[in-house]
Amino acid sequence: MPILGRQLADFPPAWAKCILHVPIAYTMRMHARRLGNRRPAADNRTAFVLLALTLAFCISVLLFRSQLQNRWWAWKIAHATSPTERAAALTMLCNTADAGRWGLGTLLADPRPEIRQYGVIALQSATTAWARDRLATALGDPDPDVRQLAAFGLARLHDDRVIPQLRAMYTSGSDVSAAAACLVLQRMGTPASTATLAALANVPAPPPRRAALIDALESVGSTSAARALLTLLDDPRPCDAPPPGARIMRKLAPLLAARGLTAASAPASRPAHTVAERAALALARITGLRPGFSSDLPEPRRHAAAGAWRAWITAHQRAATPSSRPADLPPP
Repeated sequence: MPILGRQLADFPPAWAKCILHVPIAYTMRMHARRLGNRRPAADNRTAFVLLALTLAFCISVLLFRSQLQNRWWAWKIAHATSPTERAAALTMLCNTADAGRWGLGTLLADPRPEIRQYGVIALQSATTAWARDRLATALGDPDPDVRQLAAFGLARLHDDRVIPQLRAMYTSGSDVSAAAACLVLQRMGTPASTATLAALANVPAPPPRRAALIDALESVGSTSAARALLTLLDDPRPCDAPPPGARIMRKLAPLLAARGLTAASAPASRPAHTVAERAALALARITGLRPGFSSDLPEPRRHAAAGAWRAWITAHQRAATPSSRPADLPPP
């Protein structure tokens, strides 16, 4: 029993009491009743069955000790009353790595987005195919923070085996999942992921997906990314999706206002109202060249701007990342 008690030391006191003391106390009461009973043979069998069941139950608890603990840590995360308590439970669940499946499943299925965010954070410490599939599923979560955390988790793995699934999410999923797939491919930073982003520029897609793809290619900043952006200069469809910087400032605005602060206004610049203009802004930031581009310009002037960028790409074709890109280039 001392060995069993030490094994149960990490369990919550109420659990340990139910696991260890209640069955034993019940067996002792049954044994006390047997002493005054006139049918010792039957009572011996009853006591033996109860002891055997208690022993089997204790062995089962020891065998599934990690799984039960993980479920307990997940419950603590979901019902913690203070950030310190929640952080401690999250740390313990992250330390279990691949063994935390029992607990992670409950967090990922929670209806509250902030709890699902904790589940995705803990999921990033696992490396199994199950964890990778769960991260890919979380890319379609309705909460944007959950999607972004899932994207970072997949990117951290640098596993090119998820690329076919990400490509399918871009071509066949929703606009939300397509944007998340672009973010994952950008963050992965492998040659295969960069090549996939460039190839997606040739895939027909609605403007919101093209906007996410352009933002990802701009962040990659390589000559292959710039060459892929050239193919999007012929797309005149309207595209008013806010750029990443504007989305970040919109998210930070309430936090700054709560502290009496005001975000500095961005420098005035001509907004991109079409897919082609958004791609042109990205090319200008990558290359540092601003030849002037608008979907309303005559075709010769648009071709001249594209030719200037194409010449720059050719001159820097062997560079992995454009070396002449200014560090803090203002918006064109």
